[in-house]
Amino acid sequence: MKIKILRREEIEKVRGIDRSEIVKQIYYHKDGKLTLEDEFYDVRGWNPSELEGNIKHLHDLYDRDGTLFGAFEEDRLIGISALESKFIGRKKDQLQLYFHHVDKHYRHKGIGERLLGKIIEKARELGARKLYISATPSRNTIDFYMHMGCRLTSELNPELYRLEPEDIHLELKLY
Repeated sequence: MKIKILRREEIEKVRGIDRSEIVKQIYYHKDGKLTLEDEFYDVRGWNPSELEGNIKHLHDLYDRDGTLFGAFEEDRLIGISALESKFIGRKKDQLQLYFHHVDKHYRHKGIGERLLGKIIEKARELGARKLYISATPSRNTIDFYMHMGCRLTSELNPELYRLEPEDIHLELKLY
């Protein structure tokens, strides 16, 4: 397995990532804290319109100097992580982790951690003090980010919240 910066033409390989997952528990953000509730979802791959929107956004992100890292097994993209280039937050000291997915067959092998590590390294290099993450509320996703040191954001981004009000909005302090 090799991690490298994605070329623009490699973005289409996102289609080959199997994002299937059985979700048994969901986090909710209530009264300033996370609560875990039992809910069942059988996620069977990408929602086609969501996938097209994500691929378009990844191309746009690339064109405006965002950073995309891909994890490859031979020529197959098995994980991707994308960092926005536009600084956000009151102090304009945050960068958003826009996209972070690992293929179902490669999860729990450290690939997500290695990809996020590359994003952290790049965000620090660019001068960011925090990563802003709007994360799917499934237990596996939120537990992963919490394990990586993320916490509930101290500064909710209104624009990102409007786009994904059911997500859990997190931050990762970089310094």
